[in-house]
Amino acid sequence: MEYLSLAEIAYQKIKEAILKHEIVPGQRLSHEELVLRLKISQTPIREALSRLAQEGYVTRLTNRGYRVSEMTADEVEELFGLRGALEAYCIDAAIRRITPEGLKALEQSVKSSRRAIVANDALVDRYILNKDFHVIVAEIAGNGAVTRVLNDTCEKLVLKRRIEGVTHGGFAVLQHHREIFQAIKRKDTKRAQELMRAHLQNIKTVLLKQIEARTRKAGTR
Repeated sequence: MEYLSLAEIAYQKIKEAILKHEIVPGQRLSHEELVLRLKISQTPIREALSRLAQEGYVTRLTNRGYRVSEMTADEVEELFGLRGALEAYCIDAAIRRITPEGLKALEQSVKSSRRAIVANDALVDRYILNKDFHVIVAEIAGNGAVTRVLNDTCEKLVLKRRIEGVTHGGFAVLQHHREIFQAIKRKDTKRAQELMRAHLQNIKTVLLKQIEARTRKAGTR
């Protein structure tokens, strides 16, 4: 059984709370509140917050604890630039290595997303399911290092995205994933990569518009 230090447990619990939007981007955090919430002492929580700050998930405030970081336009550009390169590689490698089990996993991911939309599950839960589709493609590609980087990149987009007031184009995203899956199934690398590029561009555009609207609203206060 893997041994986890209290600092690692605190790190995972805080990150999970951010991922599930129990703690939301822009929200302030304090050691005292987290001690009560997690039932873990201050020292490991301090270590966990320091690690989360290094990874860009929280920002340290002078003498005022921390704040959950929010996505910036520059970060969106950087992350989607990285995703574009990684996911083009993953599709090419996945198609060359595809197995019936891999196709089944992708198909199941598409079906899970559809069920979540029909059931009107929380937006953040749907974002996580959408993230998983991309990670499954990377896992099929068989490069562990690329899979870890892509998972971290996709996770950051969920962790740092504000969803208050956001309308989610769930069926449009679902249709993109279904078309990408069908192209992978046909082993049509060029078409799958084209679809993926268009899909990522669409998400990027939506995110940038949301950030622009939030910034404009904040400027009028």
